[in-house]
Amino acid sequence: MTEPGKPNISEEAIPLLCEAVDLKSLNITPEEGFILSRIDGQVRVRHLVSLTGLGKEQTFKLIQSLVEKGVITIHQPRQEQRVKPREEKAPARIIIDPAKVPKGEGFKEYVEKLYEILPRIDYFQLLGVSREADRKEIKKAYFQLSKVFHPDRYYRKVEPEFRRCLQEVFKHINTAYQVLLDPQRKEEYLNQLKERGVEGADFELSLEVSKKVYTGPKLKLGLTRDKEEVKKEKLEKMKEKLKKSPIYGQVQKAERIYQLALEDIRRGNFKSARTNLKLAIQLDPLGGKKYQKELERLEQLEKQNQAEVLFQQGLSAQESGEYQLAYRKYSEALKIAPENPKILFRSAEIMVKYLNSFERARGIILKLLEIDEKKPEYYYLLGLAYKGLGQKRAAEVQFEKALALNPRLKEAQKELKALRRG
Repeated sequence: MTEPGKPNISEEAIPLLCEAVDLKSLNITPEEGFILSRIDGQVRVRHLVSLTGLGKEQTFKLIQSLVEKGVITIHQPRQEQRVKPREEKAPARIIIDPAKVPKGEGFKEYVEKLYEILPRIDYFQLLGVSREADRKEIKKAYFQLSKVFHPDRYYRKVEPEFRRCLQEVFKHINTAYQVLLDPQRKEEYLNQLKERGVEGADFELSLEVSKKVYTGPKLKLGLTRDKEEVKKEKLEKMKEKLKKSPIYGQVQKAERIYQLALEDIRRGNFKSARTNLKLAIQLDPLGGKKYQKELERLEQLEKQNQAEVLFQQGLSAQESGEYQLAYRKYSEALKIAPENPKILFRSAEIMVKYLNSFERARGIILKLLEIDEKKPEYYYLLGLAYKGLGQKRAAEVQFEKALALNPRLKEAQKELKALRRG
């Protein structure tokens, strides 16, 4: 009810700001100021009731006061005549086709446009399902969209402003999923669509869903706890339970042996470390994964150590002029560490300079350049290989590349001058 002479304000009315009003000259209360900050020419009175949290009666009084002060006017939209929906099933209207969403810069533009039209898309259109879709269809549609729009897929790859935009799109998709999956909320949403249209229904339901506990997939965005946090909590509970069990002393012993194994590894005593790790695994089945992981790391260290020993033996043989022996040692080392650049380089060097195996050396050097294309020594050695193969022009090109990276590389200077004189 309103007093005589005062405008009748309905819940569907839209408050509008009056132009050229000097707010400083008026006695505007903080509550009225909050109401004014939310008026944008689209928000309705019922929305203001939800936003302020002051209750319907108090919000109406504040709006009435602002009208009396000449700060706002009330616009009453015409009641649109609703057409009774036909009884046949409406087909799903697909707004987003996950298979056709562009990538790269096109994806950014796509998301920004989608963000702009979100208020005009109902939840069925957003998920691309019909109003009669069952739970299976809704879940399938949601997971397809999640694979494309989940912000975690693009973490650290986009600027903060676009990430925020993407998060809002995904939250909207998630809200649609939660609403349509719950029969009661779905029915309520359908009723609100009939009464208030897409914008009004979305506003009400999104407020409601944000207050509820999500029961859908355990995704991030603050909707669930971090997986690592949950895992850590479970581990702590297991440890507490273990302390009360008879095998707790055995577990403690396994941990002490594990620490001894780590110390052995630091000292390079790999054999003793291997024995201790195997014993720790036997004593503590719960901690076995940690011990097994360390055992695998130890095996890698042993291989690296073995490869290093063979490499040093090869270097010693090379310095002594025993080139065949050096080549064998490098080859044995490469069987253990086939991607090790320094072993590959020395092996190719022996082939080019002393064994005349130019073609095989060329293949190894090209592999080295795939690992690091900024090493002048690699280009110099490749130039020698091409020279040995009789490919003069190819050799010149490689020597030039070596000098471009290191103009003081005397060996390359000497070879290039010799080729040009010849």
